[in-house]
Amino acid sequence: MVTMMIYGTRRKEAESLGRLTRDLFAYLSEEELRLYCFSALDAAKQFLEEGTLLDLACIGVTGGEEIALLHQIRSLYAQAQFLLVADASISPMQYLTPAIRAASLLLYPYEEQQKQQVLRVFLKSCLMDREQDAAMEKDFLVIENREGRTAIPFRQIYYIEVRERKVFIRIRNKEYSKYDSMEHMLGLLPDLFVRCHRSFAFNMQHLDKIRLSENTVYLEHGMMVPLSRSYKSAVKEYLHGRSNGRGEKGELL
Repeated sequence: MVTMMIYGTRRKEAESLGRLTRDLFAYLSEEELRLYCFSALDAAKQFLEEGTLLDLACIGVTGGEEIALLHQIRSLYAQAQFLLVADASISPMQYLTPAIRAASLLLYPYEEQQKQQVLRVFLKSCLMDREQDAAMEKDFLVIENREGRTAIPFRQIYYIEVRERKVFIRIRNKEYSKYDSMEHMLGLLPDLFVRCHRSFAFNMQHLDKIRLSENTVYLEHGMMVPLSRSYKSAVKEYLHGRSNGRGEKGELL
């Protein structure tokens, strides 16, 4: 499944981009597209706060509010691909920056043929990148539940937790769940995931520090998971093994 948001203050333009995106995506890919269109800034921000996984974004840029929105999206979704529809009145120096990393650009006002060409190239390029990532890196955890089938990049998972006979997969702003066991889940995850408790395993890529005296693993963005006595030795050995000569992140205190 591919998730995309479209935002623009020109409502008819956003709706037109949405219709065209659905048509082009259906032609280019057999994957399912989950598309969200917004013309109100508050609605777009609310969507981001809900923590839905986001792969693609098409954002109309007319001023500072949209620039701030782009920075917010990029901070939440480091790997998302951006198509910007920028007004000619705003300087490209504000949005063509390394912090935003736009993949494609359409200048407003534009002709219908330009819109179709730019959007087609953008979607085709993003889908090719996605196929290559899936084929070469195998870096997605695919879960199926009542919400459907979702592919979660391993790098976005902070930790997994087992409670009430379900596994909860925590990304930065959202939690996904499915009926499964910790043992089976660890078999699906790469060795960057370290079990630290009977009910918890964390992603080394998001490790900040471990405080043995507090029996706590501290992750980025203020997240914490418990470290039980029975797993302390295994976690310490794992960290020492990875850090020998390689400067791995994380601090053992």
